[in-house]
Amino acid sequence: MDISGALGLFKLGAQKGIYLLSTNLLYPVIVLLFILISWSMIAFGGFLYEWRVRRRDFVSLERGALKARALLDANDLDGAFELLSKSCSTYYVHEFINRISESGGLFASRKLMQARVEKLLQDLETDMTKRLEKSRFVTRAGPMLGLMGTLIPMGPALLALAGGDVKTLADNLIIAFGTTVVGLATGLVGYTVTLVRSRWYEQDMSDMEYLAEILFGESEVETEEGGLEKGGGRRNEHE
Repeated sequence: MDISGALGLFKLGAQKGIYLLSTNLLYPVIVLLFILISWSMIAFGGFLYEWRVRRRDFVSLERGALKARALLDANDLDGAFELLSKSCSTYYVHEFINRISESGGLFASRKLMQARVEKLLQDLETDMTKRLEKSRFVTRAGPMLGLMGTLIPMGPALLALAGGDVKTLADNLIIAFGTTVVGLATGLVGYTVTLVRSRWYEQDMSDMEYLAEILFGESEVETEEGGLEKGGGRRNEHE
């Protein structure tokens, strides 16, 4: 058996197989890049809108929470949550307040309400993570697909160079460099959106935890009149 001949046939077959496989991946890669760049433009528009309407006022939130705590202690649930809705200025804090207001039947038990609040915080954190996963995926996938779109046409370009086909060489190089630019652009947009939104959502989560502590915590809370009210006083009467 001619080992060198067998190795030569295997090498030739492997080259042809890899060449066919890689060249057939070019168009799916280009399609995916078009999808990613389209999503990036839409996501960046949504990001700019969110940035424009986002108006975080921590002082107003804290004052509203203290007043709402007094209303909760007076069994005025509707008034408390209406006041909180006016004091909140970010989407997730609003969503947190709305979901708590739908749990009015649990206010008779302090332990059940605390468990419900903890569950809401975990659910909202999951929602934030799910929203960030999309832009994180684009941050990684865009440059990877751009690199694939760069390397795949280089094979036909080298063959065209060896055969003196300048037009085919130029066409493949245009595709190679173009996919690189598109991939890097999608990665840049995804990275920017992820970076800023991560900071926003960490801030929102901190605000929601602080708000929950004021409304349902055990510590004493200072009222607007300067007095102190012990947390959970109204709820302890029901236990």
